[in-house]
Amino acid sequence: MALGEIGRRSETARLRAVLERCRRGRGAAALVVVRGEPGAGKSALLDAFGAEASAGGCRVAAVRGTGAGERPYAAVHRLIAQLRSGSEDGRFAADPHCAPDGDPGPGWAAVVGAGAEADVPVVLCVDDVARVDSWSLRWLLDLSRTVPPVPLALVLTDRTCGAGARAVAAPALGSSHAPGCVLLTGAESIDLAGLRTEDLAAAAAARCRVVLDARTAALCGDLTGGNPALLHALLAPHSDRAPTEDALRATAASGALTGADRWLAALGAPALALARAVAVLGGGAEVAVSAELAHLTVEEALAAVDQLVDACLLANRTPLAFRHPLLEAMVLGSIAAGTRTALHLRAAALLRDRQAEATSVAHHLLATGPVGEEWAKRCLRLAARQLEREGRPHDAARYRRCVLREPLRPQEKLAIRRELAELYAVIDPERAVHLLDTARCESHPPGIVVEYALALAAVLDGCGRSEDAVTVLDDAAARLGRTPRDGSWQLRLRLHKAFICRRAPLWLARAADPPGTLTCQAPRKGVAGRELAALRAVHAVDAGADREAAARYARQGLPRGEGCGSATLLWHACGALVAAGEVAEAWTHCGRGRQVSGVRAGRWDQVTLALVRATVLRARGDLHAADATLTPVADRLLSFVSAGHPLAVVGVSALAEVRALRGATDSARSLLAESRLDRHRLPWRRDSAYALAARAAVHESDDPGRAVEDLLAAGRLLDEAGVRNPAVLPWRSRAARILAACGERAEAAALARAELADARRWGTPESIGTALHALALSETGERRIGVLTEASRTLARSADRMQHAVVQAALGTELAADGRAEAARAELRSALQLAHACGADPLAHRVQRTLGPLRARCLAACAPSGALAATPRARPAGEVAPAATPEPPGHAAHPLLDSLTPQERKILHLARDGYSNRDIAGRLFVAVRTVEFHLSGAYRKLGIAGRRQLAEVFSAG
Repeated sequence: MALGEIGRRSETARLRAVLERCRRGRGAAALVVVRGEPGAGKSALLDAFGAEASAGGCRVAAVRGTGAGERPYAAVHRLIAQLRSGSEDGRFAADPHCAPDGDPGPGWAAVVGAGAEADVPVVLCVDDVARVDSWSLRWLLDLSRTVPPVPLALVLTDRTCGAGARAVAAPALGSSHAPGCVLLTGAESIDLAGLRTEDLAAAAAARCRVVLDARTAALCGDLTGGNPALLHALLAPHSDRAPTEDALRATAASGALTGADRWLAALGAPALALARAVAVLGGGAEVAVSAELAHLTVEEALAAVDQLVDACLLANRTPLAFRHPLLEAMVLGSIAAGTRTALHLRAAALLRDRQAEATSVAHHLLATGPVGEEWAKRCLRLAARQLEREGRPHDAARYRRCVLREPLRPQEKLAIRRELAELYAVIDPERAVHLLDTARCESHPPGIVVEYALALAAVLDGCGRSEDAVTVLDDAAARLGRTPRDGSWQLRLRLHKAFICRRAPLWLARAADPPGTLTCQAPRKGVAGRELAALRAVHAVDAGADREAAARYARQGLPRGEGCGSATLLWHACGALVAAGEVAEAWTHCGRGRQVSGVRAGRWDQVTLALVRATVLRARGDLHAADATLTPVADRLLSFVSAGHPLAVVGVSALAEVRALRGATDSARSLLAESRLDRHRLPWRRDSAYALAARAAVHESDDPGRAVEDLLAAGRLLDEAGVRNPAVLPWRSRAARILAACGERAEAAALARAELADARRWGTPESIGTALHALALSETGERRIGVLTEASRTLARSADRMQHAVVQAALGTELAADGRAEAARAELRSALQLAHACGADPLAHRVQRTLGPLRARCLAACAPSGALAATPRARPAGEVAPAATPEPPGHAAHPLLDSLTPQERKILHLARDGYSNRDIAGRLFVAVRTVEFHLSGAYRKLGIAGRRQLAEVFSAG
């Protein structure tokens, strides 16, 4: 090994400087100590230094401490013998000038006395000074304090004890006044830290013939702390290979590592027992717990801690922890399997009695196997829930699988498997399907079979596999047949099939049981009764004829009591209440999340509850709160949409529509693009109607033709599904407003009248007022003002402040155009206040633009004749009159530029001026993906391939 070995360049440079000082002349001896933990490479560095010194013409003698029991001056005699004979083996040779145990002074004087080698520098290397006899240390201390007759360098190595390289000397050297401690205190210290990550790959290739990349090298550094000996122990099984991270972790976890004796052989029984206890407890072990686990008193444990710190196994701190993770694995691997299992079980009991966190106790239960105790099952389930709340679903699944190993009753096993399947549904849906399907086939009690079938159908429906979900429910119904004394199981299967068919493609919905065969069932109690009531409520809403019945059934379907309902049931019931105009009551119920069982962070039930709250907030017109409710779960919604979950499509569509109404059109467009809801063809099922409506809201300002097309498609879909109630989705009034703005008043009037008839049949102020607003836009003159007035009065009785603000703004605009300034200002001020309260910024801006001229007209009417026109406003000194905003050059140069949206034109102008996509995103406060989306759309409309053709577009006439 060369002196400039890998990762030790600075240390070898300092040793070379010591050697150079020794060569330059006489004086006090150069005294250096190389410190480091065991395996840091002290001996190798000392050997390389001695070899270089010998090659440079120095007389070199090296000796290694052998521990207690050495004769007095044994180490010094070996050094003198090497210098006298030129031997390099370090073995003791007889000194003719003194007895073997006598004073080595005469022998030293004879070696360095006059002669041919009198001026040759002498280098004495002492490895592991803590194991050298005290007489030799005293002699070396005296030698370092005198001026030797020849140039002299003393290089020692010492094991680091404690938390760092500057820690105190080993206790083997005695007190601070002992010769060894005094000798080390006066020496120049060279500290050997662990190898850096960038040096580990080279060290592995040179010593172990192992290829490490950046990731595996970093992992090796984390496991070994850069200790070369530990690195060799970790990589020895992987010689001549390129191990992966998983392979290295498996090797470390196995504990079957070479060199364990080097660290453990010298430990006494108490220290070894405590080391095993700390290894079992893991990092952060308390002294008292470790002592009890090791069957030691606290005093005995503290003495053992000092010994383990001296052996560089434990870090010099509390709570107790090993210096390096690989040392912990090495100690664990040295424990027999049975003993290790018993220690883990005892540790779990100790931590449970000390009321430790559930995850700490469960960690040990994982390693013990089935315990058969209630407290163990309870602790594992609590730990799984805590890990799930912390966003660690894979670890939570591991704890739940451990619970399944315990002896469980059928109902307990059902609950655990359902929890595990719900967790897998988020991270691995196919595994959830396999788990529930296997459990369903293995079960025999009818109630258990039904619960497994319902859980499996829910997972399949959430993955977009509605047909498979229906098949599972039909199979369960056929398997159960006619169950005596209880028909609720069959009813629950049919009810869940009905709910799934509502969300399924329409061709599958037609294959479901006719609605009348279920809704005519006699009222029942319990879960089946609530599910039946919820189904009756949604069917009544779809029919759009009996609002009172829909509200009554929805109240019956609401969960009653803590943990007795599902999020899906709450969604249906609250949705029916909102459609029936009972928004305040729905808001009261959607805040009662405790009534929903099984709600966990990241689960679909949590997302469903957020969607229920956002739906009610949207019905109240609170756009800001609805956006704030859905934004935290947007990532989960997108992931569920990609998996095919129908209700997730409703959630993403609601969020996109809310953002469009708030003026964040680019964000809404990006959301639809990321969820792939902007594609031309969507699945022909009910949730796609909401996606089409959201697309229409996004494109209403820039592409009204496409918006109308999407709304009409949503209408055809809902008509085919048998939905005529405008409270579900007012697609006709939205399409009518756009058509009226485009001049298609006849078609707009037909759509508005058809919706108004259905709205009056349903009877909610929200539906009637929205339809009246659309009808008014198809009228002109006084007739329009009259219908708008009726719509405003109707919406004043509703909870939808947003729609009321829209109608008031339209009414104020019409009144202003008719010259009724006072009435117009009153309506516009009220609309502006409501728009600000709802968070509808675009509406507020439109109202302010309309309200501005009315205020100026009022000032003109109150001022003297001609005063406003003749007297300009006095400006302070230095103020510059605002210039008119110039129209962007080239706006109408190309005939196709008028087909672009305002946002596309703005981005095109910046792109033409040389701004990058990232710069444009920063100037417009949008995402880079939004800029790319608009550019690609503009290029497509203009028929160009990229930026290079923009100059031609703007210069073309």
